[in-house]
Amino acid sequence: MAGQAGTIGWARRMAGRALALVALASIIALAYATEAHAKPTTRVYLNGVPTPVFFSDGDSFTVMGGPMAGSRTRLAGYNSLESFGPAHRWGAWNSHELYINSKMATLNARRGVWRCTSDLRRDGYGRTLWDCPDLALDQVREGLAHAMTVTDDPAPAHLLTAQVAAIAERRGMWAKGVPTHVLTSLHSNDEGYEGTTYNRLVSVQDGHSVKWLHKDNYPECFEVCHEGGSCMVYVTMNRRYGGSRAACVR
Repeated sequence: MAGQAGTIGWARRMAGRALALVALASIIALAYATEAHAKPTTRVYLNGVPTPVFFSDGDSFTVMGGPMAGSRTRLAGYNSLESFGPAHRWGAWNSHELYINSKMATLNARRGVWRCTSDLRRDGYGRTLWDCPDLALDQVREGLAHAMTVTDDPAPAHLLTAQVAAIAERRGMWAKGVPTHVLTSLHSNDEGYEGTTYNRLVSVQDGHSVKWLHKDNYPECFEVCHEGGSCMVYVTMNRRYGGSRAACVR
């Protein structure tokens, strides 16, 4: 009897542990599901297929469903301002005001239904390149982004026309000043990239990119300004988000 009672007790303990493991697995699964659903999704037609995506800023999104789920993207033809913190400044704007502009671009992208096409090529950061013409036009027209290419070629003519109108009417980012070039990315010479270190400038006149070559080392949170009137704060990618964010962008 004692042996039988011991066996029954052991079986009950093992059953209890199994139930606890099932419960723990359910809690973990629920946590992941809650995290996924906590991100606001937008319906975007990717090569004709309606797909849920999450816009992290005004010119890029993460695919949240379908065969490309998890892939990161970069949208062509335009650029919204950095949304990791108060990074940009020009004219009579302060950096916090232009930070608000970047967040407005994100919200504007999330509120629409957009159609995008791609041949699934990737950029230097591994992001799939997509063309979303209606979104690009809407962002530029409202002054929530500026027309841009990553080459010497000008941006699409219809986006430049929309940008001229936005500047003339002082919409969005153009309300308190218009630089000749917008600083869109910074690199410190000590980052260890191959080739000559450069910062990217984008012409406000026609949207083409210029590589501003330099050999300067930038400390974290250092503000770099160009003679064209645009300034930007230097923060490395691994210090822009999460618990290790730089103090200047918290």
